[in-house]
Amino acid sequence: MEEKRESGSTDSIIINASPEKIWDALLDIESYPEWMSSVLETKVLKRDSKKRPKEVKFVVDAVLTKVTYVLAYTYNVKERTIETSYVEGDLEDTKSSYTLEPLDDERTEVTYYFEISYALPKALKGPLASRLLKQIDRRVMKSALNDLKSRVESLS
Repeated sequence: MEEKRESGSTDSIIINASPEKIWDALLDIESYPEWMSSVLETKVLKRDSKKRPKEVKFVVDAVLTKVTYVLAYTYNVKERTIETSYVEGDLEDTKSSYTLEPLDDERTEVTYYFEISYALPKALKGPLASRLLKQIDRRVMKSALNDLKSRVESLS
């Protein structure tokens, strides 16, 4: 029997770049393995009518194993938001979003929301597994914000 574990968190960071530069970096999913610390591989499976990634396969380093999953992307240009939802893979469920809020011409607050559900065998229940999953969640949040900041600011 499996136990479902859910976690979700939100964090923000100020990036010294315009929302457009950050948006471009986020859409360049093929480059993620070069600069996003836990992403090993990406493959765009489908694109929308504007040639933006619509479905993407990821292979990520989840500390003790590699995890593969497919995410669907939706875009709200007016709200400066990119959202993902889980399609299939090694997880139970996951969703995330980036929201870009311009502070001035060259600074943007980026807010990242991340929620994940793991399907765990009973044997993995307990404090050790919980600590490990929290560590993985922290790595995802760090990568999503700090790696993005480093990437965008290095391109400016």
